[in-house]
Amino acid sequence: MAEETKKTYTIRLPETVAAQTETQAASMNVTPTTLLQSLIVHHFESGGQTSFDSAPLAALAAKLEAVRKVCEQLAQAEAERYGQLLFEVIKTRSALFHSLDQTMGANAVDEIIEASEQSARQYLVRRDAAPEAKQ
Repeated sequence: MAEETKKTYTIRLPETVAAQTETQAASMNVTPTTLLQSLIVHHFESGGQTSFDSAPLAALAAKLEAVRKVCEQLAQAEAERYGQLLFEVIKTRSALFHSLDQTMGANAVDEIIEASEQSARQYLVRRDAAPEAKQ
């Protein structure tokens, strides 16, 4: 589902209302902005009815924000793990080719590299042709 574009509004609240908003938001572990957004969205989505309990809505918003942050952390951790694995593979490959170059000679290593590149190309062609790869 595509995210809707949002418009920014700046509002001024009396000090007492602002303090109550901040207290309510803190008790729900959300930002005042998230609380106000939830209240306004709920008001218009419920057809303008103003009598409702904002606590469940704000709690849901807090949970969604927490899930979003966890997803970001997981994506970052995944990228870091991938980078580390890639580094280890490249380092191992380099050490292996250096060792082979010393024992077998450059021509034999070049043939091994060409054969591995050909195998990689064949694998990519098979993977792209597989039905589950296209989902």
